[in-house]
Amino acid sequence: MTATLPPHRFVNVIVGKRVDKPKMGVYNGGNIRRRHKMNALDKLMESARKLPEERLVELQEAADKMLAESETVPLVPICVRCGGHSIVRNGHKHGKQAYLCRDCGKSFVETTNTVMYYSHYGKDVWEQVTKDTYERKAIDRTAKALGLDHHVVFNMRHKILKALEDTEEEEPIELGEVSELDETFVLDSYKGSETEREEAGREARKHGAKASKPGLSQEYVCICSGVERGGDSFARTVNRAVPSKEELQTAFKGHLLPRSLLLCDGQSGYKALEGLTDCRVENVNAEENQDKGFYHLNHINNFHGFIKSCCRNFRGVATKYLNRYNALFSSAYQQCEAHAHNFFEIISQCSPFQRHYSNYDVRNHNLLVLLS
Repeated sequence: MTATLPPHRFVNVIVGKRVDKPKMGVYNGGNIRRRHKMNALDKLMESARKLPEERLVELQEAADKMLAESETVPLVPICVRCGGHSIVRNGHKHGKQAYLCRDCGKSFVETTNTVMYYSHYGKDVWEQVTKDTYERKAIDRTAKALGLDHHVVFNMRHKILKALEDTEEEEPIELGEVSELDETFVLDSYKGSETEREEAGREARKHGAKASKPGLSQEYVCICSGVERGGDSFARTVNRAVPSKEELQTAFKGHLLPRSLLLCDGQSGYKALEGLTDCRVENVNAEENQDKGFYHLNHINNFHGFIKSCCRNFRGVATKYLNRYNALFSSAYQQCEAHAHNFFEIISQCSPFQRHYSNYDVRNHNLLVLLS
């Protein structure tokens, strides 16, 4: 008696996806994305259902054999200089595999252009720091577990965050179909820089402290955010206090797909987003929108709760690094484990994309600056 094989089992293997641990995200050309419109895969699965059971088993066995053979073939990277594929192994340099490109004649090692370039720590350490970052663990906790100094883990974490931020800029997150937009607020923070706090002219806050002024004052930093229902999430900071329509346009420019329905809480500034792309903005609190099963902001409110939870786990986030963490919030929301593994695999592979940053870079380049 031959066991019945679910059609989706062999289809996933044939199209090149692992099935032993389901992935909630797919990396595509520099960024991690979840794909929902899978018409080609749906057609393939429909065809598979029409095949006899014996044929399904044969296809599954062939797919398993192909997958096993592919796992035994060592991966050879493309050239980091010219993007060529004529790559051969060229010994070792400082204990790392070296390669030679026959197209341009340049040599490189397996960590060239990665966050691990010039690092004294191995891939397993970097992978653990990446995992702890996605799991929102404090830097001191990671440093203690790995037996490393706080500043070492700080630099490693921010190199990972900067790579994540650059990846998002290269292929922006795009919200479409039905998406919920809203903003949340966190107190500004000069964590780790007493000089900057003194220049701002205020006393240091203790954990759990509140703003000195009532309401949404300039002490609050705004995180403009959006969530596509059943899709991606996005967060970015461009201003303090309540955002204006110009600031909302700046935050969401390039992140909204045409013909989308954008749900918001009625703030007038969101109407300006209709001018960015061919989309429609609806107020969930309007009298004509009585269907509360559809017109609600539950998803974006849940995302805001996730952001606040992350900030607490990190013992606060310095405002100048907030957009790096916003990239992390967007990537890790509802899909932490899959994205942590996929993202590390990407940034640990040498490629023409520059992912090497010095300690000076992570502390001084592309920082968030907000006027008081």
